[in-house]
Amino acid sequence: MRIAHRVWLLGLSLTLLVSRLPGQVQPTVPSDREGLLKGLGMGLAAYAEENGYPGPKHVLELKDQLGLSRDQVKKTEALENLVKISASAKGEEVVQAEEELNKLFEAGTINEKILRSRLEQIGKMRADLRFIHLQAHLRMKQLLTAEQIRHYNELRGHEDKPEDKDPKPHH
Repeated sequence: MRIAHRVWLLGLSLTLLVSRLPGQVQPTVPSDREGLLKGLGMGLAAYAEENGYPGPKHVLELKDQLGLSRDQVKKTEALENLVKISASAKGEEVVQAEEELNKLFEAGTINEKILRSRLEQIGKMRADLRFIHLQAHLRMKQLLTAEQIRHYNELRGHEDKPEDKDPKPHH
């Protein structure tokens, strides 16, 4: 083996060794791991929220201001619980798939065909997760009155502004 090659291998070995030392921070895989495992929204339903489709978590936080009936509270709690359970279960699947993809790169056993397949699987899982969150907003809107939705949007800072309703283009 040539000396340059040996030096390169030694450098690579030292780099790998140092990167695995206790106390060294390894990147989190995936970067949104904690939110996925906890079933958090992480902005996945932002379109719904910003366009007048309340989310169950925030509706419960504002239940007194919105004047929810006992039945509305019960149904909203059930919806929030369903979202949390479904989203965290789907989040676990995403985390596992992302970790497996990372391991393929670590092992050097990845190729373009495998990469494409794994990314499509992960993309489908993430789409399913987003559906869980957005569907909750659709269902939540059905549980509230128009006045409660209007008040929710005001409280959350999503109320219509007069300039938003101006149909004339601004030059």
